[in-house]
Amino acid sequence: MFSFSPPRAYLEGVALDCSGEIAFVSHAHADHAARAKKTIASDETIELLKARGYPVGERHHNGFSLLEAGHVLGSRMLLAEKNGMRALYAPDFRTDDGFTTKAAHPVECDELLVGTTFGSPEYVFPERREVYAEIQKWVAAEQEKGIVVLGGYALGKAQELIACLNEGGVAPLVNDDVARVSEVYRRHGVPLDYITPDSAEGESELGRNFVAVLPFNKVNSVLAGNLWRLYGKMVHIALATGWAGRRPLDADRVFCLSDHCDYPHLLEFVEATGAKKVYTTHGFDVAFARELQERGIGAQPAFGWF
Repeated sequence: MFSFSPPRAYLEGVALDCSGEIAFVSHAHADHAARAKKTIASDETIELLKARGYPVGERHHNGFSLLEAGHVLGSRMLLAEKNGMRALYAPDFRTDDGFTTKAAHPVECDELLVGTTFGSPEYVFPERREVYAEIQKWVAAEQEKGIVVLGGYALGKAQELIACLNEGGVAPLVNDDVARVSEVYRRHGVPLDYITPDSAEGESELGRNFVAVLPFNKVNSVLAGNLWRLYGKMVHIALATGWAGRRPLDADRVFCLSDHCDYPHLLEFVEATGAKKVYTTHGFDVAFARELQERGIGAQPAFGWF
């Protein structure tokens, strides 16, 4: 049911997170925002794409089932059924609940195309609740000394950080990019309490030891230095990412918080689908396919061969 024309993948003629006449867009991150005349996506994804300035084709329904992916607001997996066969496209997903997302659940299928961003044994993530508690404790301690800035992707991680801080009694300052996305979350029932700098509350907050949540690529030692010169206070910066400890990052602290499955949960998910044919894509596609082969599952990278 899947077909491939590298670097594109299709399910019954529908382009998967890539440009085509008809495209399924699993979620609104930039690398999945496909251009198409007709778009299959959740309502939340459509709204987020528009809020972020990405083109959206005419809404299309092709008899597919859209299943919760647990990655970011509106993220979905795609299930197709034809002639008694079932195929599942599961690109970016997580199988436990977070502050702002509900878990993805495996479904039985014959074919599976699965994302393997963290499909290597060294990626075993701590429990989300443990990481939330670490963030809250660190922020509380560092805010007593000065300004605190947390960095996460403007869509998904930033909102999870806001919700985490809210649980600890903190409403962070955010920039326009984060606020624009967070407003969509609010409209879809995700309670988030944050402050924009240009509001009266924001101006007041800037006079204190404030906490801010900004896009990942804006949080670094250069920003910390600029804030120190502007406000004359110590500045403490942290990043939240599944790559914590695996890549050098310019921050005082890095928290292992991911919106993807880690290696054990990827294996568990794939095995639970019962798929006889599995295609792997992104990240550790070759290594993960080999592991599945050793477990007796017919697997291969979607865009390459062993």
